[in-house]
Amino acid sequence: MKALLLNALLGISLGRFGSVWWLLLLLPIVAAEFAYGIYVYHLGLGSGLVRRAMALMICGQLGFLLGALLRPMRGER
Repeated sequence: MKALLLNALLGISLGRFGSVWWLLLLLPIVAAEFAYGIYVYHLGLGSGLVRRAMALMICGQLGFLLGALLRPMRGER
């Protein structure tokens, strides 16, 4: 649950203040969380590891889109 919140907040901040290319920053973060699940929790492919990784990635991407929508429009201050 903490990882979903972390990815959502990270996605919102990247979408709000970064460019579209910063979305690629989520890939190594999800890969690190993937490795953490394997190493610490001993999760295998049959125990929901892939579903967890996809949920983390989708949560980060949706947060990025929300952050992009929160950008101020041109001429707005």
